[in-house]
Amino acid sequence: MMKFIYDSVDTVKWLKHPTKKQYIWLTIAIFALVIFAWLYFVFADFVFTSGYELFYNLAS
Repeated sequence: MMKFIYDSVDTVKWLKHPTKKQYIWLTIAIFALVIFAWLYFVFADFVFTSGYELFYNLAS
């Protein structure tokens, strides 16, 4: 078990961390994805709500 822990620590030491530029671009990409998902769900909600109301009005 201790060998596994020491091997894991050695592996972590060899990891390469992203640069500041990569952090910035990743943050921008995440915000863009969140905004895109938000727009998609608002649009889908609007379409389904309008469709339901139209169907309900036609059926009654």
